[in-house]
Amino acid sequence: MLQFENYVPVRIVFGAKKLESVGEHAKALGSKALIVTTGPFFKESGLIDRVAGYLKEAGVQSEVFMDASPNPHSDEADAGAAFAKETGCDVVIGLGGGSAIDAAKCIAVGAAQGEPTWPYWIGEKDIFAALPIIAVTTTSGTGSHITPYSVITNTETNEKPGAGADVMYPKVAIVDSELMATLPAKMTAATGFDVLAHAIEAYTSNDANPFSDQYAEEAIKLVGKYLKRAIDDGSDAEARDGMAMADTYSGCAISIAVITMCHAMAHAVGGVCNTVHGESLAAMTPSTMRHSISGRPEKYKKIGELLSSKDVASAEASVDVVAAFIKDIGMAIPLNEQGVKESDFDEIIAGATGYMAGGMELDPVLVTPEDVRKVLEDSL
Repeated sequence: MLQFENYVPVRIVFGAKKLESVGEHAKALGSKALIVTTGPFFKESGLIDRVAGYLKEAGVQSEVFMDASPNPHSDEADAGAAFAKETGCDVVIGLGGGSAIDAAKCIAVGAAQGEPTWPYWIGEKDIFAALPIIAVTTTSGTGSHITPYSVITNTETNEKPGAGADVMYPKVAIVDSELMATLPAKMTAATGFDVLAHAIEAYTSNDANPFSDQYAEEAIKLVGKYLKRAIDDGSDAEARDGMAMADTYSGCAISIAVITMCHAMAHAVGGVCNTVHGESLAAMTPSTMRHSISGRPEKYKKIGELLSSKDVASAEASVDVVAAFIKDIGMAIPLNEQGVKESDFDEIIAGATGYMAGGMELDPVLVTPEDVRKVLEDSL
């Protein structure tokens, strides 16, 4: 008998010029916003000033926190939470890609519950409160603008876990594809592959249900149709819209069905080696698919058909379709070229089967430490 739950309570504001609505949405949630970004780029480009201007027009004051890293650190989030409290901010705006939005979520929790935030991310303490969050995404990548999850790195322990709670769902997600038009091709490819990996894993997860399946299927189709176009021509508005929709669908999919083996491993790889997340996923996806095919053969076969818009002979052939797509978008970068060494394997395996065990348990085929090692070897 079919049983499932479906809960993705995010107001999605999608379309060109929708950034201009950030003030009215912030006003409904608070009176002073903390704008969180990763570094000074958006200040230099004028985007922070634009957001602050829209907030001011709506009667909302603002502060800026730019000290989050591309893989945001727990101590950075603690500093941001302390700054939010000191300056009286009552709403947090994540402005950027998944890293900025993840940092904003962690800051929102820390500002509401207190620092340090790390105990919440490793499950030592429950997450029960957060300042309201607005996500303004500038990439088509992580789906963080839709999900209740945030990935944070501890540079002392080399751990990179994800944590999630209903209070961490953004109240509003602003998806304005005009903000993505100048995203460099390499970053478009890396974040775009993250969209595909999310969709593949949610689609084949043990927690998949009819809603997450529909989101994942649409995401895979859109990535197949539009990612290469967006890489080749960043100003292609139709392709940018298509990838923004794919990212949003994929975010909905993982909000319900979460992730499986490849993402669990990629988190551990990133924690140890500080890799680019999408590149690590691309390196390991073919091998992890081969590991898991027997658990959902029909779904794995369909992945290749959705991605290529062509009939695929078998689930195994579908892996070849995905591998060819990875090569076509310039993401066939083995782990050794990303700075991963065989001497890192034991620490990566410990993380993947330890703090990321929840993702492993959702894989359709049992994953052992030996399986993780084989994928690393295949992907090196």
